[in-house]
Amino acid sequence: MARLDLNADMEDVFALYNNTHFRGFSGAITADEVDSFIAMEDVLTVSEVVEITIDASRSTAPWGLQRISQDSTISSSKSTTARTYTYTYSDSSLGSGVDVYVIDTGLLVSHTEFGSRATMGFTYFTSNTDGNGHGTHTSGTVGGSTVGVASKANLIGVKVLKDSGSGTSTSLLAGFDYVAAQHSSRSSDSNFVGSIASMSLGFSGRSTSVETALKQLVSSGVHAAVAAGNDAADACDTSPAALGGSNSNVVTVGAMNIDDSVSQFSNTGSCVDIYAPGEDVVSSYNTGNSAYATLSGTSMATPHVAGLMAYLLVAEGSSVNTPAKMKKYLKNTAVTSELGTSDAPDYISGGSLIIANNGS
Repeated sequence: MARLDLNADMEDVFALYNNTHFRGFSGAITADEVDSFIAMEDVLTVSEVVEITIDASRSTAPWGLQRISQDSTISSSKSTTARTYTYTYSDSSLGSGVDVYVIDTGLLVSHTEFGSRATMGFTYFTSNTDGNGHGTHTSGTVGGSTVGVASKANLIGVKVLKDSGSGTSTSLLAGFDYVAAQHSSRSSDSNFVGSIASMSLGFSGRSTSVETALKQLVSSGVHAAVAAGNDAADACDTSPAALGGSNSNVVTVGAMNIDDSVSQFSNTGSCVDIYAPGEDVVSSYNTGNSAYATLSGTSMATPHVAGLMAYLLVAEGSSVNTPAKMKKYLKNTAVTSELGTSDAPDYISGGSLIIANNGS
C-alpha cells in the first residue's frame, strides 16, 4: 500500500487484513492502481469486491439429528415438524472445548439453547446482535443444547452479514482475519481443542480473494464447512463452495430431505463433498430467548456438518485433527442411501447419496 501512497486512514481504504496466514486490504482504487498491484511480485491476487448472501428459505422441523446418527432412511410418514426424533451419539463430550466460529448474521447469545457457551466475537458492522435470525438458527444446529449436534461446543458469532442477510467480500475477509487471529492465539492454550468455521453463505459467482484467504485459513488448521448454495446449479461456480471436492480441504455441504433425496434447491456437482439435512430444520431463533423457527436451505445443512466436525474433534482426536484428515474421515464414514440408478442424479457416483454420519 505504501508503494502507492495508500494508508489505513484514507476514506477509500475499507479494511486491513493482517494476520500470520494472509495479509491484504479492501478499498476503492483506480484502474491504474489495480494494474500496479497486479505487477507487484509479492501480491498474490487482486479481485473485485463482491456481495455475499445467506442460503436459506422458510419452511418447517428437527429430524436432522436422527438422520446423521443412523444408517437408514427415516420413515417419511413421520412428520418433519415433530421434535420427537432420537439423536444417538457414542461420545458424551459432544464437542466440549471446541471453538466453532459461526460466520453469519451474528447470534442471540442469551438464547436458552446456548447456556453460557455463546459469545459474539466480531462484527464488521455497528450492530453486534443478530437482527436477522439466520445466524442464531445455524448456531443452534451446530451446538444447541436440544437441537444441536455438538451441544457442549463453544459458539462464537462472527457477524459478516447485515441484518438484511447481505454482506460483501470485504466483510467476509474481515471475519476470516478475526478467526485467523483467534485461532493463532487460542492454539497455545492448554485447553484448546480445535477451531471450526461454519459458513452458511455464498456469492453468485467466484471471488479469488475469498477463496485464497479461506485456503490459507484452512492451511493454518481451521476446519471449514461451507454451504453449496441454493440455486440448483453447479457448486463449482460459486465461492466459497467451489473450494470443495479435490480443490482444497474445505468441506462443501449440499442439502437433502427426509426422504434421502437431494433438495431441489441445492447446488450439486463435483465440488459438493457431502450432504446433510437441509429441509424442515427446526432450530433456535432470534425473536426470543426460547424462540424456534423452521428453515430450509444448504445453510441449514452446513451447520450439521460443522457440528459433526466439533463432535469428531473430541471423539476421534488425532484421526481428525487436521482439515485434510477431517475431510477424509467425513467422507469415509458417511452413509449412502441408494436412489436407484434410473433416478440417480449424474453428480452422485453410483446412484448413491453420500450423507454425513457420526458413526453411532
